[in-house]
Amino acid sequence: MKRVSNIKRHSFLKVDIEYYFLFILTLILSIIGLIMISSSSDSIGERYFNDPYWFIRRQLIWWAISFIFFILASRINYRYYERFSNFIIIILIVLLVLVLIPGFGIKVGNYRRWIDFGFFSIQPSEFVKIALVIFFSSNLDKKYKDNKHIKNIVFPSFFILCVVAILIFLEPDLGSVIVIGLIIFIVLFAGGLKFKHLFGLGSIGLVVTVSYLFLEDYRRVRLIAFIERILAIINGTGESGGAANFQISQSLIALGSGNLTGLGLHNSVQKYSYLPEAHTDFIFAIVGEELGLAGTIFIVILFILFMFFGIRVCIKTKDYFGRMMAAGLTSIIIVPAIINISVVIGMIPVKGLSLPFISFGGSSLLTSMISVGILLNISRHNTSPVRIQNNLDN
Repeated sequence: MKRVSNIKRHSFLKVDIEYYFLFILTLILSIIGLIMISSSSDSIGERYFNDPYWFIRRQLIWWAISFIFFILASRINYRYYERFSNFIIIILIVLLVLVLIPGFGIKVGNYRRWIDFGFFSIQPSEFVKIALVIFFSSNLDKKYKDNKHIKNIVFPSFFILCVVAILIFLEPDLGSVIVIGLIIFIVLFAGGLKFKHLFGLGSIGLVVTVSYLFLEDYRRVRLIAFIERILAIINGTGESGGAANFQISQSLIALGSGNLTGLGLHNSVQKYSYLPEAHTDFIFAIVGEELGLAGTIFIVILFILFMFFGIRVCIKTKDYFGRMMAAGLTSIIIVPAIINISVVIGMIPVKGLSLPFISFGGSSLLTSMISVGILLNISRHNTSPVRIQNNLDN
């Protein structure tokens, strides 16, 4: 009886340190996101809606909703998702189809990526990342773990992946397809797929992506402009690429203007129509302008810590399904973060990807929070009983 009472009194020891760090990092990043969205969106809110608080009010609502789902996901046993993996991916495929149907999907410019539900809209390509991680982890657990032949997972896993990729290509949204491909590659690596199979699948994905890259004129222009800019910098002749490099040039101006400590919150100049997508895809540049190099380094460190503790959860998880889920869910946060920051600092061509937790967008925030919630649950259920016992004894 004394032992039972002791366990209740020290129940916080039932989870590893990774659980607490991931929880705290998620809160810090999401709160920084709210602060930066408030600071970077006031001018565009005033210009288009005559309300400087239009964007931050919507993001606060999404944050509250996302936090509820975050807590719920952290409490639901992650093994339950394996039972419903087929149902979840079918629902997301249906939503991706609805995006392409006029009347359901919202068209903004040449893109059709959202579904309108009246009071709110969602972007299914964000949620499909979680669905694919669950689906692939489940199929690998059932068909590959004990019989490591690639043919065992070609159908339905890669068939479903191709269907999802085609639907997202049609939106069009090359950036999301690249992110999804990298996430699934990491899941397969965590699942112990043979190197020759990883290399083959990676090569096929690269060929398809590059081929699709040249189908649209604006993508070719972006790529050529990026190459020209890099060559101009190497040759010391100054930046090139003209209008195609305008967004990157303005992003670098914002980063450079901040110096070490920044201009201060709400003091950005670039957000006043100089830098497009200042509150979404390029919010990291506004961080650099308003909070300086110190602010950008701080955020990068937070993401590095998140990756570190996410990897630790993956390594510590003995359950095959849980290990792949942990790898995939960590990648849902880290892969877009790496790509977004690389774009903002001019290392890769422009891609329409948001910075997890930081950029404006309800679907992105909700996806990120649910992903971390499930990751926390995996950590909770794979804590070492020996370590708990030692802590209680001491």
